[in-house]
Amino acid sequence: MIQEAEVVKSDEDKQKLRESIAEVVRAELSAYSTPKQNNTQMNGDDDKENALEGYERLLQMLDVAQDRHDSMKANDTLEYTQSMMNLGELHYQLGNMGQSQDMFMSVLKQLLENNTDNDGSIMMMVAQSMHSLGSVHARCGEFDEAFRWYEESLRRKNEIIRESSNSESINSYHFELGKTHNALAALQTMRGGMQWREAMSMFQLAERHQLHGHLSDDGDALGMEENVVTKQILEKLTPHHVQSIVNVRFNVGKLLQQHAQYDDAVDTFRDALDLARLDVERMTTDDVKDNGTYAAVGHPSSFERKNAVVELLVQIADCHASAQNFDEAAQAYEEALGYHIFFRRWKGNSDESKGQEASVLPATFSATNIKIDVENATTMEAAIRSNLAHALAHIGQEKLGLEHYEASLKIKRQIGGSDHVEVAHTLMGMGAVYGGPMRDFATALNCFKEALYIYRGKMNELTDEFGLSGSNKFFEDDDTVELDGYIQNAVKNIGLIEAGLLKDREEGIIKKRR
Repeated sequence: MIQEAEVVKSDEDKQKLRESIAEVVRAELSAYSTPKQNNTQMNGDDDKENALEGYERLLQMLDVAQDRHDSMKANDTLEYTQSMMNLGELHYQLGNMGQSQDMFMSVLKQLLENNTDNDGSIMMMVAQSMHSLGSVHARCGEFDEAFRWYEESLRRKNEIIRESSNSESINSYHFELGKTHNALAALQTMRGGMQWREAMSMFQLAERHQLHGHLSDDGDALGMEENVVTKQILEKLTPHHVQSIVNVRFNVGKLLQQHAQYDDAVDTFRDALDLARLDVERMTTDDVKDNGTYAAVGHPSSFERKNAVVELLVQIADCHASAQNFDEAAQAYEEALGYHIFFRRWKGNSDESKGQEASVLPATFSATNIKIDVENATTMEAAIRSNLAHALAHIGQEKLGLEHYEASLKIKRQIGGSDHVEVAHTLMGMGAVYGGPMRDFATALNCFKEALYIYRGKMNELTDEFGLSGSNKFFEDDDTVELDGYIQNAVKNIGLIEAGLLKDREEGIIKKRR
């Protein structure tokens, strides 16, 4: 997916970034999971209903894959090579960039040395390994290296398709080609090597390749109108296939969002959302219960498929908020919050419900009916509630907004502790509401002062040469600059509130004298 990335220049910069990626990935993977699920292992029958999620699920998959690989005799068979590719993919998903790169380089060396008959399936594994190496370098901000690997992967995939006589494999070959077009377009957008409209064309080409075999001669997908994939098409696609197309559309939406094309971005995200919802609606109870713990490496679990729906709704809401359309933003945030909580309890559809025309997912959610469960809450829920509160405050629903700020604050304190920077961010939001439309200057002052105390505490930790350890070892100069900005903003707001309190006192004294 398209993300802002810093171009890494020196070897020292590369090493620092690579070391930090694993921690960042762990935080991202844990955002949708409760802390107790991130810190426990499954033991006995009581835990079978709560399959591992996110980071813990991938750790277990890595352990299983490593044990399976260690049990194999080292040789040049495809089974052994595929096992190495699985390990490389799992290390990538966990943010272990060095291990992932080493594994794919070993795969590539082995395949190139032993493939003497240019077998199409083996050559595709070579191209896939090159694509994966491009992904490693792209995530590390090493754009030039990433570009070279992607370009070579693309060239080889095109060559395989041109020379292939295997009609049964051609659709899967086009799917792989689409993946590399998608990755290359995202990379070129990040590194500034392509105009954004040109990148849009490449993303569209990526989707066309991924839907190869489901397209008519004139290029329109069978059953598709204006890029809407119907249930008829979706039933022919694997979850991995569907999520890849969702990813392409997500990238297009992010590109439009970055260029302030908010209406078009919302439409694109909604196209992706419709597809992600259809994919979730076909999930059965067994899909949810298994949760992909032992699923094929690189294929999405039920957990990830559900989270895609929530993430797309958040992106839609963010676009509306950026366009100052706070009514629409609040509605989308409500829906994202509702689905996030609903999915944590949802057990999937029974086999008997499959094929029904009616949607099995709720159509709407109300912010007033979304209750908080702090013990089972997640960092994603806290983030959505904060954004929802901000949007509600802009449309005159300050009291409801403060309820969501309070809920977010409880969750953040429960998960990260009372001195976490995210706690300070929420306090700043609450202070703005209390000090603005609510005109409760005393409470606003307390919020801003507590936020300032947290910000200064974190700044002291970062600037203390003996404090750069543990969770703080990844902070750099940019983090201190950002924290300084937060501190200045808190000080400014405290000054404004104190001025407001002083003015109220003076006006009160004048009234008494009269």
